[in-house]
Amino acid sequence: MRIALFTNCYKPIVNGVVIAISSLREAFEKKGHQTYVFAPKVDDYIDEEDNIFRYHSINLTRRIKYPLAIPLSFRAKKVINQFNPDIIHIHHPFLLSSPAIIYGRELGIPRILTLHTQYEKYTHYLAPIPEKLIQEVVKQIVTNLAHKIDCFTTPSSSMKELIKNYGIKTRIEVIPNAIKLDSFQENNEKKCQEIKEKYKIKDDEKIILYLGRVAREKSIDKLIEVMSLINKRGIEKVRLLIVGNGPALEELQELVESLQLKERVIFTGEVKNEEVKYYYKIAYLFVTASLTETFGIVVIEALASGIPVLAVKAPGIVDIITPGVDGILVENKVQKFAEALEEIIKNPQLREELCQGAQKTSIQYDINTIADRMLSLYQEIIG
Repeated sequence: MRIALFTNCYKPIVNGVVIAISSLREAFEKKGHQTYVFAPKVDDYIDEEDNIFRYHSINLTRRIKYPLAIPLSFRAKKVINQFNPDIIHIHHPFLLSSPAIIYGRELGIPRILTLHTQYEKYTHYLAPIPEKLIQEVVKQIVTNLAHKIDCFTTPSSSMKELIKNYGIKTRIEVIPNAIKLDSFQENNEKKCQEIKEKYKIKDDEKIILYLGRVAREKSIDKLIEVMSLINKRGIEKVRLLIVGNGPALEELQELVESLQLKERVIFTGEVKNEEVKYYYKIAYLFVTASLTETFGIVVIEALASGIPVLAVKAPGIVDIITPGVDGILVENKVQKFAEALEEIIKNPQLREELCQGAQKTSIQYDINTIADRMLSLYQEIIG
């Protein structure tokens, strides 16, 4: 099968969508299928992979490095005609969705659209545009696209319900994101020790890990406030490790300073992708307070590493975590989050049970399993 993938972001950008697309692509090719990625050009980056077409792009804001594709290219049409795909898989409803749909229509092949993101939760990047207006715009765009594609996919049941609430009748399939499980089950004591030494982490300290983009929509400020409460309760030898970079980094560092938590909170900045798995291995617990996820890749990475998850009850997360089995879910209140964290810290038996459940849960998100599900959907729709 020949599969054309259209995405508004790809390497070297690091986020859940890029990880999901690149993991699927690699799995497809290992199974003998051909792929071609169509994505925006990123300044000063040279692709090491074959079969990637880069549209010219512009960056509208310095706050985040996220080039936007200019979806006009005579060369792209020539490339896709030569590739002659059997199906087109679109990964965003904006920008590159337009040429992808046109190419699919001209070639007479099916189009699938995956909705990865709750776009209306990112309105602060478009200030002063109000969230309600963005919600209506997103709803209208997705509704219009529903008549031009053969099937929607989304990583979670929560997101499926959101799409159905738009009044859309087009087929919607839930296919979760996936990871290479074995990569996160590898133990490397030397690497783990090097990380501890780098950040002066003692062996008897419990590391509470957040890993991902350091951005306002991730609600990392709440995790820092939780650490302040834990500190006031006299719970010692617990440190919050924030791994990642993003537009909210400086603001969060100032918050840590104001709460006098410099000894309690560690910021690592951006970490190489191949090093990420070792940060999970030194963690006692993975935490997230985000309300914006459709399906958190980092959550299943934590589970695959044998680390339980403490999170706020929110769409996406509730589709992955089973409370009391592989993690704990709490109301969106700092006090409740702090109480749950304290319980896990003081109850090692509970934590051990959750660790065992975490690895069992992660099995269903193996990249080979999910790739087969997506390929079966492609074949069915082509047929």
